[in-house]
Amino acid sequence: MAEPGKVDSKSESELLLLVEGVNDCHAVFQLMWLVYHADPVFGINECGNDDKVLDSLASRIVTTRPRQRVLGLILDADIEGLRPEQVIQGRLDQLAARVGAYYPLPAVFPEQGLILEPLSSRLEADRLPRLGVWLMPNNRAYGMFEDLLMASLSERVATYTSSVVKQSNADGIARFKDAHLSKAVIRTYLAWQDPPDIQYLGLAIKRRAFENIEAECRQFIQWLDQLFGSPAVQ
Repeated sequence: MAEPGKVDSKSESELLLLVEGVNDCHAVFQLMWLVYHADPVFGINECGNDDKVLDSLASRIVTTRPRQRVLGLILDADIEGLRPEQVIQGRLDQLAARVGAYYPLPAVFPEQGLILEPLSSRLEADRLPRLGVWLMPNNRAYGMFEDLLMASLSERVATYTSSVVKQSNADGIARFKDAHLSKAVIRTYLAWQDPPDIQYLGLAIKRRAFENIEAECRQFIQWLDQLFGSPAVQ
Protein backbone atom coordinates (compact mmCIF):
# COMPACT_ATOMS: atom_id res chain seq x y z
CA MET A 1 0.00 0.00 0.00
CA ALA A 2 1.30 3.45 -0.90
CA GLU A 3 1.52 6.18 1.67
CA PRO A 4 -1.58 8.44 1.52
CA GLY A 5 0.52 11.40 0.39
CA LYS A 6 2.05 9.56 -2.56
CA VAL A 7 0.65 8.28 -5.83
CA ASP A 8 1.65 4.85 -7.06
CA SER A 9 1.02 5.25 -10.78
CA LYS A 10 0.99 1.49 -11.46
CA SER A 11 0.92 2.47 -15.12
CA GLU A 12 0.50 -1.07 -16.38
CA SER A 13 -2.10 -2.22 -13.89
CA GLU A 14 -4.90 -4.40 -15.26
CA LEU A 15 -7.24 -1.73 -13.92
CA LEU A 16 -5.98 1.61 -15.22
CA LEU A 17 -7.21 5.19 -15.17
CA LEU A 18 -5.76 7.62 -17.72
CA VAL A 19 -5.74 11.30 -16.71
CA GLU A 20 -4.50 14.48 -18.33
CA GLY A 21 -2.06 15.88 -15.78
CA VAL A 22 -0.28 15.36 -12.49
CA ASN A 23 -2.86 17.43 -10.60
CA ASP A 24 -5.63 15.11 -11.77
CA CYS A 25 -3.53 12.13 -10.73
CA HIS A 26 -2.98 13.37 -7.18
CA ALA A 27 -6.55 14.66 -6.82
CA VAL A 28 -8.13 11.32 -7.73
CA PHE A 29 -5.77 9.46 -5.42
CA GLN A 30 -6.55 11.73 -2.47
CA LEU A 31 -10.28 11.61 -3.16
CA MET A 32 -10.16 7.84 -2.81
CA TRP A 33 -8.24 8.18 0.46
CA LEU A 34 -10.74 10.75 1.71
CA VAL A 35 -13.67 8.44 1.02
CA TYR A 36 -12.18 4.99 1.73
CA HIS A 37 -8.95 5.61 3.69
CA ALA A 38 -7.29 3.20 1.28
CA ASP A 39 -5.42 3.13 -2.01
CA PRO A 40 -7.58 2.95 -5.13
CA VAL A 41 -7.83 -0.54 -6.64
CA PHE A 42 -6.77 0.91 -10.01
CA GLY A 43 -3.54 2.40 -11.28
CA ILE A 44 -3.38 6.01 -12.45
CA ASN A 45 -1.39 7.07 -15.49
CA GLU A 46 -0.75 10.78 -16.07
CA CYS A 47 -0.52 11.29 -19.84
CA GLY A 48 0.33 15.00 -20.15
CA ASN A 49 -2.74 16.45 -21.89
CA ASP A 50 -6.08 15.50 -23.41
CA ASP A 51 -4.71 14.52 -26.82
CA LYS A 52 -2.20 12.17 -25.19
CA VAL A 53 -4.98 10.58 -23.10
CA LEU A 54 -6.92 9.86 -26.27
CA ASP A 55 -3.82 8.65 -28.11
CA SER A 56 -2.93 6.34 -25.20
CA LEU A 57 -6.47 4.96 -25.27
CA ALA A 58 -6.29 4.26 -29.00
CA SER A 59 -2.88 2.59 -28.80
CA ARG A 60 -3.94 0.34 -25.92
CA ILE A 61 -7.09 -0.74 -27.76
CA VAL A 62 -5.45 -1.69 -31.06
CA THR A 63 -2.55 -3.64 -29.57
CA THR A 64 -2.83 -7.40 -30.05
CA ARG A 65 -2.32 -8.03 -26.33
CA PRO A 66 -3.97 -5.32 -24.23
CA ARG A 67 -2.64 -5.25 -20.68
CA GLN A 68 -5.81 -3.78 -19.21
CA ARG A 69 -9.03 -5.56 -18.25
CA VAL A 70 -10.61 -2.21 -17.40
CA LEU A 71 -9.56 1.15 -18.83
CA GLY A 72 -10.90 4.49 -17.64
CA LEU A 73 -10.36 8.04 -18.91
CA ILE A 74 -10.87 11.43 -17.30
CA LEU A 75 -11.01 14.31 -19.75
CA ASP A 76 -11.76 17.98 -19.13
CA ALA A 77 -14.86 19.20 -20.95
CA ASP A 78 -12.97 21.95 -22.72
CA ILE A 79 -11.69 21.86 -26.29
CA GLU A 80 -9.92 24.87 -27.76
CA GLY A 81 -11.88 26.34 -30.64
CA LEU A 82 -15.26 24.92 -29.58
CA ARG A 83 -18.03 26.85 -27.85
CA PRO A 84 -19.01 25.53 -24.40
CA GLU A 85 -22.24 24.01 -25.70
CA GLN A 86 -20.28 22.05 -28.33
CA VAL A 87 -17.69 20.45 -26.07
CA ILE A 88 -19.55 17.36 -24.82
CA GLN A 89 -20.44 16.35 -28.36
CA GLY A 90 -16.88 17.21 -29.40
CA ARG A 91 -15.50 14.73 -26.88
CA LEU A 92 -17.91 12.06 -28.11
CA ASP A 93 -16.72 12.70 -31.66
CA GLN A 94 -13.09 12.32 -30.55
CA LEU A 95 -13.91 9.00 -28.88
CA ALA A 96 -15.78 7.80 -31.97
CA ALA A 97 -12.80 8.60 -34.19
CA ARG A 98 -10.47 6.52 -32.02
CA VAL A 99 -12.53 3.62 -30.67
CA GLY A 100 -15.95 3.88 -32.30
CA ALA A 101 -15.31 0.67 -34.23
CA TYR A 102 -14.79 -1.26 -30.99
CA TYR A 103 -17.40 0.12 -28.56
CA PRO A 104 -21.12 1.05 -28.82
CA LEU A 105 -20.80 4.77 -28.13
CA PRO A 106 -24.09 6.51 -27.31
CA ALA A 107 -25.58 9.42 -29.22
CA VAL A 108 -25.72 11.48 -26.01
CA PHE A 109 -23.10 11.38 -23.26
CA PRO A 110 -24.67 9.98 -20.04
CA GLU A 111 -24.69 12.29 -17.02
CA GLN A 112 -23.63 9.44 -14.73
CA GLY A 113 -20.47 8.83 -16.77
CA LEU A 114 -19.79 6.40 -19.60
CA ILE A 115 -19.12 2.69 -19.04
CA LEU A 116 -19.05 0.37 -22.05
CA GLU A 117 -18.34 -3.25 -22.86
CA PRO A 118 -16.76 -3.92 -26.27
CA LEU A 119 -18.97 -4.73 -29.24
CA SER A 120 -19.74 -8.45 -29.21
CA SER A 121 -19.51 -8.46 -33.01
CA ARG A 122 -15.76 -7.77 -32.84
CA LEU A 123 -13.61 -10.87 -33.19
CA GLU A 124 -11.27 -9.45 -30.55
CA ALA A 125 -14.09 -8.61 -28.09
CA ASP A 126 -12.82 -11.08 -25.49
CA ARG A 127 -9.45 -9.32 -25.24
CA LEU A 128 -10.72 -5.71 -25.23
CA PRO A 129 -11.07 -3.94 -21.86
CA ARG A 130 -14.21 -2.52 -20.37
CA LEU A 131 -14.09 1.20 -21.12
CA GLY A 132 -15.14 4.10 -18.91
CA VAL A 133 -15.05 7.85 -19.61
CA TRP A 134 -15.76 10.79 -17.31
CA LEU A 135 -15.88 14.38 -18.59
CA MET A 136 -14.97 16.88 -15.90
CA PRO A 137 -16.69 18.40 -14.09
CA ASN A 138 -20.01 16.53 -14.44
CA ASN A 139 -20.40 15.08 -17.97
CA ARG A 140 -22.76 17.85 -19.03
CA ALA A 141 -21.14 21.25 -18.39
CA TYR A 142 -18.11 22.96 -19.88
CA GLY A 143 -15.18 22.88 -17.47
CA MET A 144 -12.43 20.95 -15.76
CA PHE A 145 -11.48 19.40 -12.40
CA GLU A 146 -11.29 22.86 -10.81
CA ASP A 147 -14.96 23.45 -11.62
CA LEU A 148 -15.84 20.38 -9.58
CA LEU A 149 -13.76 21.76 -6.72
CA MET A 150 -15.37 25.21 -7.04
CA ALA A 151 -18.76 23.57 -6.54
CA SER A 152 -17.48 22.10 -3.27
CA LEU A 153 -16.81 25.56 -1.82
CA SER A 154 -19.51 27.30 0.16
CA GLU A 155 -21.56 29.78 -1.89
CA ARG A 156 -20.13 32.70 0.12
CA VAL A 157 -16.50 31.64 -0.42
CA ALA A 158 -16.99 30.82 -4.11
CA THR A 159 -18.82 34.09 -4.82
CA TYR A 160 -16.31 36.25 -2.96
CA THR A 161 -13.22 34.59 -4.45
CA SER A 162 -14.67 34.66 -7.97
CA SER A 163 -15.51 38.36 -7.71
CA VAL A 164 -11.97 39.22 -6.58
CA VAL A 165 -10.41 37.14 -9.36
CA LYS A 166 -12.70 38.59 -12.04
CA GLN A 167 -11.98 42.12 -10.86
CA SER A 168 -8.23 41.52 -10.95
CA ASN A 169 -8.59 40.39 -14.54
CA ALA A 170 -10.73 43.39 -15.45
CA ASP A 171 -8.16 45.71 -13.85
CA GLY A 172 -5.34 44.18 -15.90
CA ILE A 173 -3.54 42.78 -12.87
CA ALA A 174 -4.32 39.18 -13.77
CA ARG A 175 -3.99 37.90 -17.33
CA PHE A 176 -5.58 34.44 -17.37
CA LYS A 177 -7.89 33.28 -20.18
CA ASP A 178 -11.62 33.36 -19.54
CA ALA A 179 -11.68 29.58 -20.03
CA HIS A 180 -9.33 29.23 -17.05
CA LEU A 181 -11.44 31.20 -14.56
CA SER A 182 -12.03 28.19 -12.32
CA LYS A 183 -8.29 27.45 -12.23
CA ALA A 184 -7.59 31.05 -11.19
CA VAL A 185 -10.32 30.99 -8.54
CA ILE A 186 -9.13 27.73 -6.98
CA ARG A 187 -5.48 28.83 -7.00
CA THR A 188 -6.41 32.16 -5.41
CA TYR A 189 -8.52 30.45 -2.77
CA LEU A 190 -5.67 28.07 -1.93
CA ALA A 191 -3.21 30.98 -1.74
CA TRP A 192 -5.37 32.46 1.02
CA GLN A 193 -5.15 29.33 3.19
CA ASP A 194 -2.68 28.67 5.99
CA PRO A 195 -0.08 27.84 4.89
CA PRO A 196 -0.48 29.42 1.42
CA ASP A 197 1.87 26.98 -0.30
CA ILE A 198 -0.34 24.21 -1.68
CA GLN A 199 0.90 23.27 -5.16
CA TYR A 200 -1.15 20.16 -5.86
CA LEU A 201 -4.91 19.82 -5.75
CA GLY A 202 -4.46 16.44 -4.12
CA LEU A 203 -2.70 18.04 -1.17
CA ALA A 204 -5.52 20.56 -0.83
CA ILE A 205 -8.01 17.70 -0.76
CA LYS A 206 -5.91 15.89 1.83
CA ARG A 207 -5.87 19.04 4.01
CA ARG A 208 -9.67 19.30 3.77
CA ALA A 209 -9.58 22.66 1.99
CA PHE A 210 -12.90 21.91 0.23
CA GLU A 211 -15.63 21.56 2.81
CA ASN A 212 -18.35 19.95 0.65
CA ILE A 213 -16.12 17.79 -1.52
CA GLU A 214 -17.59 14.40 -0.58
CA ALA A 215 -21.08 15.50 -1.62
CA GLU A 216 -19.96 17.19 -4.84
CA CYS A 217 -17.79 14.24 -5.88
CA ARG A 218 -20.25 11.50 -4.94
CA GLN A 219 -21.37 10.77 -8.51
CA PHE A 220 -17.78 10.78 -9.75
CA ILE A 221 -16.73 8.34 -7.01
CA GLN A 222 -19.74 6.15 -7.84
CA TRP A 223 -18.59 6.05 -11.48
CA LEU A 224 -15.10 4.97 -10.39
CA ASP A 225 -16.57 2.29 -8.13
CA GLN A 226 -18.88 0.97 -10.84
CA LEU A 227 -16.06 0.87 -13.36
CA PHE A 228 -13.21 -0.52 -11.26
CA GLY A 229 -14.70 -1.73 -7.99
CA SER A 230 -14.50 -0.18 -4.57
CA PRO A 231 -11.61 -0.52 -2.08
CA ALA A 232 -14.24 -1.14 0.58
CA VAL A 233 -15.23 -4.49 -0.93
CA GLN A 234 -11.80 -5.82 -1.91
